[in-house]
Amino acid sequence: MRLTPRFVFLWLLLASPLLAQESVVDSIIKEGRENCEVMKHLDHLTNKIGPRLTSSDNLTKAQEWAKEQFEKWGLKNCKLEEWGTFPVGFNRGPWSGKMTAPEEKELVCATMSWTAGTNGPVEGPALACPKNGDELDALGAKIKGAWLVVTGRPPADVLTACDEAGAAGFVRSSGGELIVTGGNHQIRGDVPKRVTVFVRGDQHKAIVAHLDAKKDVKLRFDIKNEFKQGPIKLYNVIAEIPGTGKPDEVVIVGGHIDSWDGATGCTDNGTGTCTTLEAARILAKVGAKPRRTIRFMLWSGEEQGLLGSRAWIKNHKEELAKISAVLVHDGGTNFVSGITATESMVPIFEKIFAPVLKLSEEMPFRIQKVKSLPRGIGSDHDSFLSSGVPGFFWNQSKTKTKGQNYTHEHHTQYDVYSAAVPEFQQHTSIVVAVGALGIANLDKMLPRDAARAPPAPEEAPRRMLGVNCDEEMVITNIVEESAAEAAGLREGDRILKIADKEIADLESLRAAIQAAPKETVVEIMRDGKKVAVHVKFKQ
Repeated sequence: MRLTPRFVFLWLLLASPLLAQESVVDSIIKEGRENCEVMKHLDHLTNKIGPRLTSSDNLTKAQEWAKEQFEKWGLKNCKLEEWGTFPVGFNRGPWSGKMTAPEEKELVCATMSWTAGTNGPVEGPALACPKNGDELDALGAKIKGAWLVVTGRPPADVLTACDEAGAAGFVRSSGGELIVTGGNHQIRGDVPKRVTVFVRGDQHKAIVAHLDAKKDVKLRFDIKNEFKQGPIKLYNVIAEIPGTGKPDEVVIVGGHIDSWDGATGCTDNGTGTCTTLEAARILAKVGAKPRRTIRFMLWSGEEQGLLGSRAWIKNHKEELAKISAVLVHDGGTNFVSGITATESMVPIFEKIFAPVLKLSEEMPFRIQKVKSLPRGIGSDHDSFLSSGVPGFFWNQSKTKTKGQNYTHEHHTQYDVYSAAVPEFQQHTSIVVAVGALGIANLDKMLPRDAARAPPAPEEAPRRMLGVNCDEEMVITNIVEESAAEAAGLREGDRILKIADKEIADLESLRAAIQAAPKETVVEIMRDGKKVAVHVKFKQ
């Protein structure tokens, strides 16, 4: 058939949106490969700014920097949007530990967030922490200025007596090679005064062995922890590429910018913060003009319970119906290897991510079909799923020759810049940019047929008791409308057992909660007496 000029013109007119889309995707891939800046972003975030604990000055500094980057790249509506406050702020400075006798040894150590430091270097004798009143009386005046090395679970009243006797602080074992940082921000009244230092497990054992051998042990710690009186204002970072056809409909791309502060917050979640930034830079650089608005969001307060994303949803309920999808990167540096999709989403995603399949043979991409979008992973997409908005947590994988051991860095002293894999970060940034643009350019919003469906048993949300505890497992706060509140648990109760499992620390508490029956018994110490409390979990 002979094509007339009029027919060719009409064909080009009808095909131009598809051709334009393919051209933009090619440009995204080219820009992401040839001019990638994701590691530059990560270097600045983790090495120049550092850890970003919610309520810290570093977090605000990082958020202001991220906003400036979005503005520099030409994004619109860039802002820090306040979502709440914390009663006090916490800034961690340098810290160090050393055994000075009977041998000199640098100690790998840390303190939990929102706990006291030493106010300068403090050196003193190490003594075995008393486990009862008789041992406390035997030590007497020796406690003053001493570092008390804890084994087992000394009673809370004995520890309080040691504080009153002038102990320098308590030295606890991390339990192994990793020192996992946590902490309770919900401080009421005076800020904590007790100094508790966690030392790497093998080094703690060495200290205990010296004490058991009746050797004179001296320890020195210099820990700069500072509290800042609040209320401390807290923010989410927001920026947009406005939609050209349906600007009131939105695709959200993001991750949380806050971190724990036992290291520099690279794995969790500097990696996801910086792929979000890089995806925004790439899309702006290639001049992408999505039909729907692509909104980039960097939440804070995630580590304390998805606080920033939940607050945003509470304050913007009228916008939820117009959100097509939320794409969250919060799984470390391993490359993005797939996305979950319900049956109705699979053919849509197959078209959107078709270009991604050709990016790398070593880094394949797969659409994972699920009955309902999985929740309970514990990142900000869960907040949106709970409100009926399709939220996605990228699947991530290693290659045959390279990959990250996520648990080795997650919340530990190893969560630093060197943990990131540059080629994975680059690849993920491209995938995120392609996926965001593809969803934004769909004829319709993503279907919500399974966004609120009950999760499958293997996808069940993590069960919550609803308490915050100190290192002695003494309850410091009860969450409103929680299982703990309904059961009558109180601040000051010390958790001893859940069902038949003894509770020694936060990790054993979390594991016991998940393993317990829906209705169970929690054994506590209250006013010096053991009490059994019946708890009914909501899930």
